Amino acid sequence: MLMHCRRITRRTLGAAAGGLLGVAFLPAAVAFADSYEIIADPSSTETYTGMYGLENTAPPAVSGSIQGYQEFEVYDTTSQQVVGAFYADESNSVDIAGDSNTELLVTSDLSGAPGTAAGDVPPVGSVIDTYTYAGDEYGYVYSALTPTSPGGAVTVSDTLTTVGYGDFPVGSTYDAVAPESDSSVPPIPLAGGDEIVPAADSPEQFTAVNGAVPIDAAIQGIQVFDVDNSAGTVVGSFTGDVTTTTDAVGTNTEAILVTADGSGTVGTAAGDIPAVGSVIDRIDSGDGAYPVIYTDLVSPSGGADVISTINTSPFGNLSLPSSFDAVAAESDSSPISFDGGSITPTGPETFTGINGLPPADVAIQGTQEFDVADSAGTGTFDADVTTTSTTVYDATTETLLVTSATGDAPAAGSVIDIANYGSGFETVYSDILSTGGTSVITDTFVTPFGDIAMPTTFDAASGLTADTVALF
Repeated sequence: MLMHCRRITRRTLGAAAGGLLGVAFLPAAVAFADSYEIIADPSSTETYTGMYGLENTAPPAVSGSIQGYQEFEVYDTTSQQVVGAFYADESNSVDIAGDSNTELLVTSDLSGAPGTAAGDVPPVGSVIDTYTYAGDEYGYVYSALTPTSPGGAVTVSDTLTTVGYGDFPVGSTYDAVAPESDSSVPPIPLAGGDEIVPAADSPEQFTAVNGAVPIDAAIQGIQVFDVDNSAGTVVGSFTGDVTTTTDAVGTNTEAILVTADGSGTVGTAAGDIPAVGSVIDRIDSGDGAYPVIYTDLVSPSGGADVISTINTSPFGNLSLPSSFDAVAAESDSSPISFDGGSITPTGPETFTGINGLPPADVAIQGTQEFDVADSAGTGTFDADVTTTSTTVYDATTETLLVTSATGDAPAAGSVIDIANYGSGFETVYSDILSTGGTSVITDTFVTPFGDIAMPTTFDAASGLTADTVALF
């Protein structure tokens, strides 16, 4: 049964290890009788893997959400003993009103008995989500626990929690585990009768979780895909970052960013394997029979991308007019004007994920190194990077979460977010951590007629210290 959350309200920034930011958790001395709680292992550190933008976020990605992974414990508050442990991908976000959301995807069980009963460790693949309103007096706790025996049903629970008034079941039946299954999303059709299908011997390796459960869920991972021709023969394979989503109204999607070609002829014609950098998306709002298929195929010879959006139907396929270039979000080598100086990308970006619903929008995630030059000197930092492109005003957003730094550069944990609307208009937000863990926050509206400082107290980096506790 889901009860109140055990709150961890204090964290300290740890040393950068392996170029990735770590955070140490200090558990609060809070207990609730006759209950079990999920808490972050106090001796572990969270490794951050990405952050979605503050503006023009590509749904179902949650605005400003920070992703990572960490070890968690199942804690018996009656005996005050840890009864099990597991690893989970997590996503934390805090909105401008101060409401916070934490979502967990269990990736491995370390100890204890996996199961769905009180005191059990959530089985691998389970999704747990806590949403807490500012003030911590009201919130929601959702869980979708995977079965421990083949063919079993997912155990779904959604509870409104209050302080002083008790807890109330919401009655949601939404299954956030569904996007994890290869069988939940049919093959993706391509030109000439070709289809993209997951390789039979390559289960998806989950890398991240996002979304607003129980409204929608996005499961991110890496997988090998086969390309089958119209006769069902495998003509080649490739590796891709993949995100599958479902929502409460029955829509499911699968977005793929090709990261490596394995076999076959690389190209844009029927029988070819999509080249590295190509983006494919399948959007289905019905029973899976007639999806919308978006493809932005990179030319291996350096020519123009081949972009198409096809609406399949029982009456034939209809080509929809679309010039949305999802691949364009993968490269941005231009310097960023910042704090009287510049931030310049150095070297190629290593892609780590994709989200969004192209041809409406797309978010490309990766890691990259940057050089900093300003009046105070020079420095270098590594960052998780998300570049978002939308059809709204042709807007693009680049979001940096600094993971390690040397010299005169923003400290690890700093956030920089630039939303460009074209014609010289953009917003530049920064939340720069300084010595002692305090933040220097600025938000500037840049125009051709001059810059305007926008008053703000929103702390984007607070997602690094959001409550990552869920009661189960």
